[in-house]
Amino acid sequence: MKINPFLTIIALLFAAVVSYALYSYCHAEELRWMLTLFGGVSIFLVWAGTLAVSLEEKKRNVNYKVMGTLFALIITAMQLIFTSSTITLPTYVMCTGAVLLIWLTIAYAMAK
Repeated sequence: MKINPFLTIIALLFAAVVSYALYSYCHAEELRWMLTLFGGVSIFLVWAGTLAVSLEEKKRNVNYKVMGTLFALIITAMQLIFTSSTITLPTYVMCTGAVLLIWLTIAYAMAK
């Protein structure tokens, strides 16, 4: 497994821009900071794991990148949907946490 530092920085910058958008467009005042912080961290983790990590075996790497891109788009879309809807904090944490844990489990299994 190799980690590309340049692509990790790109993922961090992307997560920062999306986090600012989450903060700016959040309708629920009580969720604004939670959505900004937790959304930014989750977006960074998935995008950095997709962009910056590459596996040695070519076939596994392609599957890993496709799966990672799918989850990265899902987590980003979820965060953007949550900003425009009224959702409770426990529901937000459970939905985002479940998607992150599923992604981490699949990514770990592919990397083994």
